[in-house]
Amino acid sequence: MRHRRLGVALIALLISTTAVSCSAPGDSDQGGDDSEVLRGLTALSSRHSRGKAVTYLDMARVRQLEKAGGERYSSVATPATSLLTGFELGPWQEHLKPSQIDTAVDWGTAGHWEGRFDSAAITRALKSNGYVQKEEDGRRYWRTEDSTLALQVSDHEISYAAQRTDPMSVVHPEQGAALADKEEYRRAAECLGDVYRADFLPLKSAKPTRLSALGQRAASAEKNTEILCAVVKDEATAERVATRLRSVVREKAPQYDGTKITVENGERPYVRAVVPDKASQRPGRLLFDDVELWLAVND
Repeated sequence: MRHRRLGVALIALLISTTAVSCSAPGDSDQGGDDSEVLRGLTALSSRHSRGKAVTYLDMARVRQLEKAGGERYSSVATPATSLLTGFELGPWQEHLKPSQIDTAVDWGTAGHWEGRFDSAAITRALKSNGYVQKEEDGRRYWRTEDSTLALQVSDHEISYAAQRTDPMSVVHPEQGAALADKEEYRRAAECLGDVYRADFLPLKSAKPTRLSALGQRAASAEKNTEILCAVVKDEATAERVATRLRSVVREKAPQYDGTKITVENGERPYVRAVVPDKASQRPGRLLFDDVELWLAVND
């Protein structure tokens, strides 16, 4: 029950050693400037993201995994937005379904989705719900007079932001002002590599751990790997964080057996923990249940 309470607390925050094994799966697959996660982060403004947790999700990939793995992937299959998880339909009514979204990057009150949408039907639904068209910097979007939610809709993209003033600036950052332009996010994306889901805690520039992120990778529906990354202020901090992680792995054996922990030095060092699948639990266990590793990197 203690683990469950810790997991719930961590999710609430998200939404408002010597290596144990020399062959942890996925350890060599690190990302670069062409990372899909990094590309997703180009859609959100770094200026507006202060204090925000961000989730990237390749929903098309998750649907493939769910076909083979069923409910095992249900915990990590939903974007970090209440617009798709509420009891009531959104302003688009039945004309927008999660199955139409291929990739999503969200921080709860703002986000960008790519997929295949019926923009004409969605537009009709917005109009019937009192949405009118407005314009900001040449971009047209939809909003009601008494709502902060602004929506931009096309056949292949939907952007939204709950902000009264200049909402499109949140999801159309100026050159150099996106999350993907922040060095901490670039290093975290490099550390995560090719993942179908990435959860970033809020950036804390004054803390020893600047940014932490948890990624999900699946070689198959039966074999999910979780990658925990911590971008830190200096090499000494990286060694301390790695030591804490190794201590947790050792003390909690066999909970994290097979975990491999490495340090990548440089101007923005990072610590990487690759945790192999535990078939008795659903993907996302480091996010929901076995949270000691994430707590260790955010001491």
